[in-house]
Amino acid sequence: MKELSDLIFNAFGIGFSISELSDRTGLPRYLSSGREIYVGRSEEASMLIVRLQEPVDSRVLSREQTVYENTFRMPVAFLFDTLNKSYRNAYVKHHIPFILVPTQVYLPFLGILFSKKFSGESLKSRKKLTPNAQLVLLFMIYNEKKEYAKQPLSEKLGLNPVYVTRATKELADHGLLEERKVGRNSFVYRTMAAKDLFELSKPFLANPVHEVIHVRKEKVVDSMPFAADEALSHLGMLNPPEISVRACYRKNDVIKALKEAEDPAWEEPWTVCSIQLWNYDPELLKADAAVDIISLYCSLRDSHDARVSGEIERLLEEYEWLS
Repeated sequence: MKELSDLIFNAFGIGFSISELSDRTGLPRYLSSGREIYVGRSEEASMLIVRLQEPVDSRVLSREQTVYENTFRMPVAFLFDTLNKSYRNAYVKHHIPFILVPTQVYLPFLGILFSKKFSGESLKSRKKLTPNAQLVLLFMIYNEKKEYAKQPLSEKLGLNPVYVTRATKELADHGLLEERKVGRNSFVYRTMAAKDLFELSKPFLANPVHEVIHVRKEKVVDSMPFAADEALSHLGMLNPPEISVRACYRKNDVIKALKEAEDPAWEEPWTVCSIQLWNYDPELLKADAAVDIISLYCSLRDSHDARVSGEIERLLEEYEWLS
């Protein structure tokens, strides 16, 4: 089955050796007869791959998934030649693994949720999201309401409606959100649970930090949300850094009034503050007194400090995602 393994590897970079399942003992006839069933093995795990000629209702497929997994004690992924968006969304919603080569693969048991446009085009070469698109996406992830008209959305985010339209088109092109039009009203909505959407968007998320400055600590700084290590200390269990770290929108006029500390290393730590200047307004997404968890992850995911990377991963794992 080298052809299938090559297709998966070439499309997604996932290295599986695939062989046909010869022993189907214990499997009901209706799940065995006439079906191609393979075993895929990688360094991380083993899984069944069951080729289906056409999509099946998610309720039926969920029951079949349980039978396969209980019989062979390994996860199963269903392989399709064609799959429309309606079935795709239902399978993701109900955590049913599937492979649609060369456009999509959803293997949640391996933490893999990648996507390409259904036309088969490359996924924008994994280009990072623009600041406005990322702001819209994170707002949609954090809010229980799954659909917004674009005009109210622009008002909530303080963005020009033209910028919101560009952002939602960018997100739709990446397969992260969907758009629809009813009369003169345009809507944007998510079709999957918040955590699944976060996992899907990971390759495209950009570091929101434009630059970092050091300033004299003033009262206005205290109202800015905690960022970086200080946010981790506020949300988790790390000790706070000596110099406070805050986040502020880089176009905020308050920045102009702050006095820059030329050499913070020679100052008393409590007299200076490190400010991250963000490409979008952290106030719009902040959680309590700290920046939002996904933006925090984006700003820290390249950290070489094992304590920092371990703590942000722990916080993401324990985060209470919306449905």
